[in-house]
Amino acid sequence: MPGDPPPGSGRLLVDEEAGALVARIDNPARANALDDAVLEALVSLLDGPRAAAARVVLLAGSGDRHFSSGLDLGGHPPDALAERLRGGERMLSTAARAIAGCRRPVIAVLNGAAFGGALELAMACDWRIARTGVRLGMPAARIGVVYAADGLRRFVAALGPARARRLFLTGAPVGAEEAYALGLVDQLVAPEELWPAARAEAADVVAAAPLAVEGTRAIVREMADGPMAAGPEAAAAAWRERAFASDDFREGLRAFREKRPPRFEGR
Repeated sequence: MPGDPPPGSGRLLVDEEAGALVARIDNPARANALDDAVLEALVSLLDGPRAAAARVVLLAGSGDRHFSSGLDLGGHPPDALAERLRGGERMLSTAARAIAGCRRPVIAVLNGAAFGGALELAMACDWRIARTGVRLGMPAARIGVVYAADGLRRFVAALGPARARRLFLTGAPVGAEEAYALGLVDQLVAPEELWPAARAEAADVVAAAPLAVEGTRAIVREMADGPMAAGPEAAAAAWRERAFASDDFREGLRAFREKRPPRFEGR
C-alpha cells in the first residue's frame, strides 16, 4: 500500500487510548533501531492531526526488552557509514525537535534498553518513566563521534555538566537505579507496574486543562531550551568536523562493523 514502509524496515505502531496516543517503535529484528521509516513516521505523527487531537503521547518500544538501540547503522558498506550517520543524525534531530515542539506532552515509557539516539529522543520527552532492570547509555565517544550540540544540551540541562560529561566521555551504560539517581529517569517502577503507571500519568494529563498544559510546556521550554550563544555552537561544530575527519572515527566505525573493541590512537 502507498505509504507503507519498505520490507524489513522499522515502523511506528500507534494506538489511541482514552485521549492518549501510544506510539511504539517497532523494529524487532534490530532491537527497535531507529531507521528512516521510524523517524519519519514519528515526525509525521507528532506534527500531524492525530497528535493535535490527542491530549498526551506515550512513546515506547515494542516488546519488553528494548526501547530502542539507537540509530540503525546496519546494512551499509563501511565507506558509506559516515554519510549514513550524518543523515541519521539530521533525522534524529528533526524527530527530537518534533517531540519537544509537539503541542501535547510526550512521555517516554522506557520498557527496555535505550542507547545513543534513542536516549536523546527520550530526553526530548517531557519526562521519562522506566522499569527496573533497564540499561541506558550514550556510546558516541566509543565510535569516535562528538555528539551534536543540540542533543548534548538536553543532557546538560537535565543532568548538569559533570554528570553529562561522565555519561558521554565514558560511554558506559548505567542501570535503572543509577539512571534515576542521575536524572535520566524521573520515575522508576517494577516491570509489571510500568504500563499502569504510564497510563495513570497520561490520565492525569488528560484530566488537566489543555490550554494550561500547552502554555506551561511552552514557557518551561523557553526557560530550559533558550538559544545557544554563537560561540559554543560554532566551537561544537568545529570539533564535530574534526571528529568526523579523524582516524579514530574511521576506526570506531570499523570496530562497530566488526563487533570488536576499537583501538583508538587520538588521531
